[in-house]
Amino acid sequence: MNTPCEMKAAFEKAIELANGQSALARILSTPEKTVTQQRLWHWLKVKGVCPAEFVLRVEASTGVSRHLLRPDVFGEMPDQQAA
Repeated sequence: MNTPCEMKAAFEKAIELANGQSALARILSTPEKTVTQQRLWHWLKVKGVCPAEFVLRVEASTGVSRHLLRPDVFGEMPDQQAA
Protein backbone atom coordinates (compact mmCIF):
# COMPACT_ATOMS: atom_id res chain seq x y z
CA MET A 1 0.00 0.00 0.00
CA ASN A 2 1.15 3.55 -0.65
CA THR A 3 2.66 5.33 2.29
CA PRO A 4 1.34 8.67 3.53
CA CYS A 5 4.35 10.30 1.82
CA GLU A 6 3.39 8.74 -1.50
CA MET A 7 -0.22 9.90 -1.13
CA LYS A 8 0.98 13.42 -0.34
CA ALA A 9 3.29 13.34 -3.39
CA ALA A 10 0.35 12.30 -5.59
CA PHE A 11 -1.73 15.16 -4.18
CA GLU A 12 1.14 17.60 -4.82
CA LYS A 13 1.36 16.33 -8.41
CA ALA A 14 -2.38 16.90 -8.88
CA ILE A 15 -2.01 20.46 -7.57
CA GLU A 16 0.87 21.04 -9.98
CA LEU A 17 -1.11 19.66 -12.94
CA ALA A 18 -4.05 21.91 -12.02
CA ASN A 19 -1.70 24.93 -12.09
CA GLY A 20 -1.64 25.53 -8.35
CA GLN A 21 -3.69 25.39 -5.20
CA SER A 22 -6.01 28.25 -6.15
CA ALA A 23 -6.78 26.69 -9.52
CA LEU A 24 -7.53 23.28 -8.02
CA ALA A 25 -9.66 24.88 -5.32
CA ARG A 26 -11.76 26.57 -8.01
CA ILE A 27 -12.11 23.25 -9.86
CA LEU A 28 -13.28 21.47 -6.71
CA SER A 29 -15.72 24.17 -5.58
CA THR A 30 -19.42 23.72 -6.13
CA PRO A 31 -22.38 25.98 -5.36
CA GLU A 32 -23.04 23.79 -2.31
CA LYS A 33 -19.47 23.67 -1.01
CA THR A 34 -16.74 26.21 -1.59
CA VAL A 35 -13.16 25.00 -1.50
CA THR A 36 -10.69 27.78 -0.82
CA GLN A 37 -6.96 27.81 -1.46
CA GLN A 38 -6.49 27.95 2.31
CA ARG A 39 -8.56 24.82 2.82
CA LEU A 40 -6.63 23.01 0.10
CA TRP A 41 -3.36 24.10 1.74
CA HIS A 42 -4.61 22.66 5.04
CA TRP A 43 -5.42 19.33 3.40
CA LEU A 44 -1.96 19.19 1.88
CA LYS A 45 0.23 20.52 4.68
CA VAL A 46 -1.65 19.39 7.80
CA LYS A 47 -3.57 16.29 6.79
CA GLY A 48 -1.28 15.27 3.92
CA VAL A 49 -4.04 13.77 1.77
CA CYS A 50 -6.91 14.76 -0.44
CA PRO A 51 -10.28 14.15 1.25
CA ALA A 52 -11.95 11.07 -0.19
CA GLU A 53 -15.04 13.03 -1.24
CA PHE A 54 -12.93 15.07 -3.69
CA VAL A 55 -10.65 12.36 -5.07
CA LEU A 56 -12.77 11.49 -8.11
CA ARG A 57 -13.00 15.14 -9.14
CA VAL A 58 -9.25 15.58 -8.69
CA GLU A 59 -8.68 12.48 -10.81
CA ALA A 60 -11.03 13.71 -13.54
CA SER A 61 -9.46 17.16 -13.69
CA THR A 62 -5.77 16.23 -13.37
CA GLY A 63 -5.44 12.61 -14.42
CA VAL A 64 -3.78 11.62 -11.14
CA SER A 65 -5.21 8.22 -10.25
CA ARG A 66 -7.56 7.76 -7.32
CA HIS A 67 -5.46 4.70 -6.46
CA LEU A 68 -2.43 6.93 -5.93
CA LEU A 69 -4.30 9.71 -4.14
CA ARG A 70 -6.17 7.47 -1.67
CA PRO A 71 -5.27 3.77 -1.85
CA ASP A 72 -6.73 3.41 1.64
CA VAL A 73 -10.16 4.16 0.15
CA PHE A 74 -9.94 3.05 -3.50
CA GLY A 75 -7.39 0.24 -3.21
CA GLU A 76 -4.06 -0.16 -4.87
CA MET A 77 -3.50 0.31 -8.60
CA PRO A 78 -5.00 -2.72 -10.40
CA ASP A 79 -1.61 -3.78 -11.83
CA GLN A 80 -0.07 -3.69 -8.31
CA GLN A 81 -2.70 -6.00 -6.82
CA ALA A 82 -1.36 -8.99 -8.74
CA ALA A 83 2.20 -8.41 -7.56
